[in-house]
Amino acid sequence: MELLKIFLEKELNIKDKSIFDRFFLYNKLLLEWNSKINLISRNSESIETQVLNSIFFLTKYNISENLRIIDIGTGGGFPGIPLKILKNDLKVTLIDSIAKKTNAVKDIIKNLELTDIEVMYGRAETFSKEITSKKTFDLVTAKSVATLDKLFEWTKSLLKENGETVFIKGGDITEELNTFKKKNRNISIEVIEYNFESIYEIEDKKLVIIKSLRNV
Repeated sequence: MELLKIFLEKELNIKDKSIFDRFFLYNKLLLEWNSKINLISRNSESIETQVLNSIFFLTKYNISENLRIIDIGTGGGFPGIPLKILKNDLKVTLIDSIAKKTNAVKDIIKNLELTDIEVMYGRAETFSKEITSKKTFDLVTAKSVATLDKLFEWTKSLLKENGETVFIKGGDITEELNTFKKKNRNISIEVIEYNFESIYEIEDKKLVIIKSLRNV
């Protein structure tokens, strides 16, 4: 986890040892669960890469304090848990459609002693239709779980007015962007590109930001 420590100190200017200690414990807990069910690759010896690819975007995108965030398709808790570890004031909801994963993540959160974070089992497209979920969140995030047009369609009703979706993407997303723009001609979309030293293994990553608009 040494690369993560370097990244936190050099790129995010975070030197709080307690934060790194919590990431170290997260690493231990998730790998223990990963030996029972697949949360990440079964051959993984560390979650360092997954964490780095969950938090890199904070170098150019600021998350305000006390926001309510929902992480769609969280899997082993990415990016929701890393964001919560870095910004404890956030109120975080994690959702995944695989019950074994949500049960594991609940246990991990309990042992990390994180508060104001909940885990829900279900599909985003179903959850977003529930009346109690509509216009509830300031920020929706997801890490490469579906194409942009699908992610937006599933999650747009979850956002408060002036809320934003922030989707982590990698590789060439030209086709995804074109498809989205054709289906959503009146919606503005912003793409932030990132380039880091090769040592971090954060390759060709992008953050796609879509803002909530009235009557969307």
